Amino acid sequence: MKIINRLLMVILCAVSMNSCDRYTDLTPKGKNLLLNVDDLDYLLNVNLSASTAFYMQNLPALTNDMYLTTVSNILANNQTMNYAILTYDETLNRADLQKTDLVYEQLYALISSRLNVLLDQVDNAEGDVLKGKRLKAEALTLRAFLHYLVVNIYAKAYDPATAAREGGIAYMDKLDFENLPQKSTVEEVYQKILTDLRLAEELDALHDLPQVVTRPSKAFLYAVKAEVFRTMRRYEDAIVAADKALTYNNNLEDHRPFIATGIAVRTNRTASDNILLAADKLNNPTFRVVSIEVMEKYFEKGYILKDYTSTYSYTTGGVNYSELNGTQFAFAGALMFYANGYQQNAAGMTVSDLYFIKAESLIRLGRYVDAMTLLNYVKERRFHPSDYVPYVATDEQQAMAVFKKLSRLEFLFTWKNYVNIKRWNTEDRYKETITRTINGKVYSLSPQSPLWIFPFPQSVTNYNTNMTQNY
Repeated sequence: MKIINRLLMVILCAVSMNSCDRYTDLTPKGKNLLLNVDDLDYLLNVNLSASTAFYMQNLPALTNDMYLTTVSNILANNQTMNYAILTYDETLNRADLQKTDLVYEQLYALISSRLNVLLDQVDNAEGDVLKGKRLKAEALTLRAFLHYLVVNIYAKAYDPATAAREGGIAYMDKLDFENLPQKSTVEEVYQKILTDLRLAEELDALHDLPQVVTRPSKAFLYAVKAEVFRTMRRYEDAIVAADKALTYNNNLEDHRPFIATGIAVRTNRTASDNILLAADKLNNPTFRVVSIEVMEKYFEKGYILKDYTSTYSYTTGGVNYSELNGTQFAFAGALMFYANGYQQNAAGMTVSDLYFIKAESLIRLGRYVDAMTLLNYVKERRFHPSDYVPYVATDEQQAMAVFKKLSRLEFLFTWKNYVNIKRWNTEDRYKETITRTINGKVYSLSPQSPLWIFPFPQSVTNYNTNMTQNY
């Protein structure tokens, strides 16, 4: 309990922007609260598998992967963030509506109150030197990943032609509660992400695979590198990093065993495909309703989770309202997920991320046969054998078309579809306008819409005038 109390006090100091002098009566002034690496280890024991930091339902709602709950109530009040997201209304002043933002605030709380505290203290901490190096590498890797999420949500997508002049986010790379954070450009943020990953790699201290599934490992370090390189269009580097991560874990989840029982089961804590587990409190896709547009455009006959398990149920025609455990949903012929034990690692990374990162990178480099081999390896494990038809592509447009179709299903309800579509919208040949129809009315989201960039909350902008909006 003594250690826990110490850590709680450090975290209180960290989330406050004031000096922590008033807490020094707990220990002699000038003495460090975190004396050794074993104390610091507790800072990384975060329950990333059920965290409000990853409650990112607005992202799949924007991409029309899903409908927000209680559609009728949202439509009845046209002065809310939910209304702007549901109807793609660009006229609303979202900054005025966004007083707080749990995702933004909690991601930075993890960075500032845990990771940066550890990184500030670890080099001078007593105890196991090798363990200290490992903790440092874990914190650097996780800090890079969390900043990657933040910059993709609250700034423009990375474009090599414009990233150096586009407004980004504050990169919190040191423990500093005396000065206001400054906003970096998108390019500067990505370079700092790469620096953190390089420093973590140079330490060469991570476990090959996570000893605790919510803690970074070498597999996760290289998975994050692969994701970042793909986003930056450094496709050769992305393949190298993805291949390196796959040397530690290549256990792609196979849905074919679900066919016999009709029940899809995945337990997040023990799933063999995990690279790093991070998810919101709804570990399974319960209460998330796939849009009719996605169902009609992306699902093909034989997709196991839809056609051969009870994970899915759907109705047809009209607009229906369904009561599930007291929560109301509106959907028009929509596919619906039911809770049946299938837990989704929605915010972390799994082996399937690596296959899709590598496959797209191969496509961009003109290696279409190799890319189709990878995608077909995934597709075989997602479709009933009697319905499986391998993909074939002879040019980039064909290859990207099948890639986008399969990846959209693989990453339903996650930040990944949002990030992918957003970055594709920076390329003329891959831009797409998203539409949804509700009660007979069509709403459209253009590739250039400011809605793709979420506003900094007033809880930040009212305090720090450096954080100007990026749209």
